[in-house]
Amino acid sequence: MTTFSKKQHYAAPASTVWDLIGDFYSVEAWMPGVAGTVPDTDRQTRTLTMHDGGRLVERLLDEGKWFHHYRFDDPGPIPVADFTALIAVVEDGPDRSTIEWTASFGPVPGVPADEAAAAVGGFYQACLDRITALLGT
Repeated sequence: MTTFSKKQHYAAPASTVWDLIGDFYSVEAWMPGVAGTVPDTDRQTRTLTMHDGGRLVERLLDEGKWFHHYRFDDPGPIPVADFTALIAVVEDGPDRSTIEWTASFGPVPGVPADEAAAAVGGFYQACLDRITALLGT
């Protein structure tokens, strides 16, 4: 298994950051490349449709005040298997916070683990940068 983490600091309260990213079923507002999300709240899944037509299905495993723990039921075009992730907003003070995003997965056969990690990590970094832009911090 491959594990990696991304962290990004924000000059915004944790509650403000979570207001932006905290709806598990509505990520197209802050995830670049996501054209839409189809929620299935009964199954606790979301189907993401990318701008290029790719689709993947994610399942919410656990959630708390400022975190989501989820897995890929169907990774679609992403070259990973047994993928789980945790995204959390951590309060660093009254007007400061950090997003910590950790993922664990195995690569699909024929794809080197570092290549799969780079693909996922690059997407996560693009998301974190988009959040920075949306927050104006």
